Amino acid sequence: PSQPSYSSASAAPTYPDSSISYAQANAEVGCKSTYSDQKRDDIFNAKYKDHWMTWSGQVVLLESDEVSLNVDHVGTQDLQVQFADKQAGYNLSKGKELKVRFLMKSEGGCFLPFGGREATVIR
Repeated sequence: PSQPSYSSASAAPTYPDSSISYAQANAEVGCKSTYSDQKRDDIFNAKYKDHWMTWSGQVVLLESDEVSLNVDHVGTQDLQVQFADKQAGYNLSKGKELKVRFLMKSEGGCFLPFGGREATVIR
């Protein structure tokens, strides 16, 4: 009897990569955006949501399974991501620069950071 083949790679949806920077995101759909809320939401859903992004910043808040980064080094955190590996943050340090690749999930504003999941640390 032939074995059924299960490939996790083909079963998992693939998401597009985006090279959009934090500065671009903040200007277009973040705190510096001048668009109406509806237009911002539409742009976010089209160009940002469920796209892989790579941003770096200073570690502000840190837990084993998530990290918040101050990307523009002004004010407070700009990005909060959950790690794919729930122990990825365990040996990291607050105050250090960190680069992460993540799947964008929620838009940021003047008070709330952008949110992402499935983050991995880029060395």
